[in-house]
Amino acid sequence: MKPKLKGKNQIGLFRATAERLVSRIAALESVVGIVFLGGVVRGFTDKSSDLDITVFLSRKDERLRMQIYNLGSEERKRSAVDIDLEIHFLREFKEWKWNETERWDYSHAKIVFDPEGKTKKMFEAKLKVPCEFWVRRIATCGEYLQWYCCPPKEGIGTIAEAWIDRGDLLSSHYSLNYAMELLLNVIFALNEEFLPPPKWRIFYSYKLKCLPENYKELLRQALRVNNLSAEDFNRRLIVTRKIWHEVLPVIREKTGLTPEKMSKYYVEKILRQTWAGSNSKVSG
Repeated sequence: MKPKLKGKNQIGLFRATAERLVSRIAALESVVGIVFLGGVVRGFTDKSSDLDITVFLSRKDERLRMQIYNLGSEERKRSAVDIDLEIHFLREFKEWKWNETERWDYSHAKIVFDPEGKTKKMFEAKLKVPCEFWVRRIATCGEYLQWYCCPPKEGIGTIAEAWIDRGDLLSSHYSLNYAMELLLNVIFALNEEFLPPPKWRIFYSYKLKCLPENYKELLRQALRVNNLSAEDFNRRLIVTRKIWHEVLPVIREKTGLTPEKMSKYYVEKILRQTWAGSNSKVSG
């Protein structure tokens, strides 16, 4: 599955702008790394795109920093391309605790200048996570998913269904939307991929290798709201559960977690409490 973006692709303009800017920045002393992110790496840029470039310096130098920003400003005026230029001192950047978006961005970055290999080495160290990282994410999101709409067995109430009984259909449909976000979290984790920014999350999920059969169509059906009725809620609920049931065997294969073991893992490893068996009722 190779989804393509529609619209006028301005990648030629962006790449030419990026190359000119990189050649000028790379010539400056103390620049040890230059990295492309976003659309220029993706191969598609349009009128809504920025040229995202990160520059790493070997030493703190505010005059050099301003010199680089001025180069970016000059190139912006010349090309009319909006340039998002970040400049960091390499040693400090190594100590940063990356958030999820930064992890995803830099895991998909393209290093275009790295004469001593310092940038590549830093990325490899900061992006390396243990297998347990993905297991914790799957267990946590999976447990919440079971609470919201996909119980481990029949006869157990869920949060989404509770809102039907409470008479708030808007909340019941929203609960399904949240369940789909949890499912996306699980699917990305099963592929050992960090989460993209929300605006790209659906699009990049199409490109993952490990996906349920007919994933895109099931996703479309689950997210579509025809009307805020109990009937449409039940339709969406069935589709959401279908996706979850197709994901469960993959979870079991890759992590050994079943719905019961998922709950046990969540209680013992995440909450750090004693496991007393599965609940028969979801707390609302």
